[in-house]
Amino acid sequence: MIDYKYYDWTSLIDDESRDHCARDIKDTIAQGRFWHNSPPYQTNVNIFSLPGQHWINLKMSFIWSCFAFMRREVQIRSVKSWGYMTSLRTEENRDNYWHNHIRPDAQVLSGVFYLRMPPNVNLQTAGTEFAPNGVNDPESFHFAEARIGNWIIWPGKEWHRPGILQSEKDRFIVAADMEF
Repeated sequence: MIDYKYYDWTSLIDDESRDHCARDIKDTIAQGRFWHNSPPYQTNVNIFSLPGQHWINLKMSFIWSCFAFMRREVQIRSVKSWGYMTSLRTEENRDNYWHNHIRPDAQVLSGVFYLRMPPNVNLQTAGTEFAPNGVNDPESFHFAEARIGNWIIWPGKEWHRPGILQSEKDRFIVAADMEF
């Protein structure tokens, strides 16, 4: 089983803030600022660097959530972040989405913040999927549900991928990694 924890930030990052973040992601993608060799549409800018209090709050909530996950403060080497706008219109082969973050000279914590999910989706399978025994052992695959307004944090070395797309309407998430 993967060690992950949720951190609820709905009191600081409310509906209005999440709407601002989703609009910024949509605008960034409309400007063509997304990776063409990654799951569509993944921004190719450090999304936390966009202007606005909503991005400052989201970045600081990620860092705090990482510290809480570790139950200690650490020296941060880098924080990377990106936004996703995905739907069934952009779906590709999910088997290509498995990844992990192993750095020879650093440790990494990964996280996903769920901004918006389409109505009537199964939040359990729309969340992050983990492969605790590696991608060649499908019996071990496990979903962690999508919780709107929450960070889910886990060790970046663990194999993970986005949850199952279930709607033609866009879902919006922010993903981030903290190297320390």
